[in-house]
Amino acid sequence: MNILDTGAANLTNADLNEEAANSQALSTRQSLGISALSLTNQAQQSVLQLLR
Repeated sequence: MNILDTGAANLTNADLNEEAANSQALSTRQSLGISALSLTNQAQQSVLQLLR
């Protein structure tokens, strides 16, 4: 391998690592959003039960 091949391989690895981190961040955001919606729904149901 020459220096250009090594540099290209390093850039590819860096891109893959960055994309993996971005994917994990998006997954975490999605999970947090779903949890927030679930908690909101539970709170609304509790208020409705109090009003019955």
